[in-house]
Amino acid sequence: MKNFKMYALFALAILVASCEEDDKITIGVQEDVTSGAILRTLSQTGSLDMFDTTAPISFSIQEQDAEGGDLLDRVEITGSFVDNNGDDDSTSGALTTITEFGETDGLPSFEYSLTLAEFLTALGLDITQVLPGDQFVVDMELFLTDGRSFKNEDTTGNVSGGSFFSSPYRYTETVSDGVSFLLPFLNDGINVADKTGINIAPTATNDDYSVQIRIDDGADGALLNTLTIYREFVDRTILEGDPDLSEAETVEATYDISSLTSEDGVRTVDFTRTLAQLYGATLTFADLGLNDEFNLRFEIETADGRLITTDEPGTEYYAQINVLECTLLNATAPFPGEYTINFFDSFGDGWDGASIDVSIDGGSATSYTILNGSSGNAKFTVPEGATSLEVTYTPGNFEEEHSYNIADPNGNQAAADAGGPLGPVVGTVGIAVCE
Repeated sequence: MKNFKMYALFALAILVASCEEDDKITIGVQEDVTSGAILRTLSQTGSLDMFDTTAPISFSIQEQDAEGGDLLDRVEITGSFVDNNGDDDSTSGALTTITEFGETDGLPSFEYSLTLAEFLTALGLDITQVLPGDQFVVDMELFLTDGRSFKNEDTTGNVSGGSFFSSPYRYTETVSDGVSFLLPFLNDGINVADKTGINIAPTATNDDYSVQIRIDDGADGALLNTLTIYREFVDRTILEGDPDLSEAETVEATYDISSLTSEDGVRTVDFTRTLAQLYGATLTFADLGLNDEFNLRFEIETADGRLITTDEPGTEYYAQINVLECTLLNATAPFPGEYTINFFDSFGDGWDGASIDVSIDGGSATSYTILNGSSGNAKFTVPEGATSLEVTYTPGNFEEEHSYNIADPNGNQAAADAGGPLGPVVGTVGIAVCE
């Protein structure tokens, strides 16, 4: 019994000592932890256009600190320019200091806006130095009355990007060219499956490359000077001992934009190249190999001498015509079996009256569409012995939301149209069932 009492007293002593140590740690943590402060983004609007120096970007900002805003002293705002089209240099300078604050939901707040012209003046830049893809950065640094300050480098992901704090302290604006440049096909494209290739299979029939160039600067072309189209050939099938037939970029065509047809302020011109024209003076069809490519780069010179272009596949001013090999199983008659149409609507409200219409052997067309949602599919069957298949795209409203692809009975892509600002190509849809 004595031993039991001694053990109990010993355990109690350890417990009391542990509690005292825990209390010391807790007190120490409480004494060492301090609260910071944030600049919460309530709203951010506007964008930078390389032609419009007066359009503002605007910010609505709320400050919060441990004293409900009582620690707020000032917010210093600086700007910087990142040249993404030249040497990647960055230029920075002071924009303003905010010392007067309003109130939003019981906390200090302020509104701030600036234009591209104000940015240029603050940073000592000329408008001719600004090109699409360049960036202007707005940095805000919060200063408290106790001497502390907070900026972008002091934040974590939860603070800068979280839905509650939303406090990045830094806002990056990428310059837009302010020009709509579109290349809708005037036919179904060179290769009917994807509109972007030359088919070198023995049974293939290739169309011309034919697009309508549509340029809209919002001023009926007055901001622009010339359009130059460059052609390049890349030989990707060089066997041992074979010469490299690649051809460097050369000028294919040049247009005075002011002389192009004006359609409601949009300057347009049809641009068509036959296969022979694409080959040029030295290449022939026999020289082409799988995965070779022709590249067309479109370059606009502005009225003040700036150049607008891109040089990567899939970008606005760059078109690729790839060499592929597809032995058509439907060269002389429709390939039998079940086809699947996959519909897509970027807004999520269906195809707005648009449809894909299918007629077999000259019969009445059946229309397929989706009435709502962002995607859906439909199937149609081509019977054995069918002699003709006609597939047509019929437009509806909000065409820029629509795109589709069609899978053949083997599950491979037989047709596709990614749409774009003008929507899918209207009319006949070419079907290519490859071996």
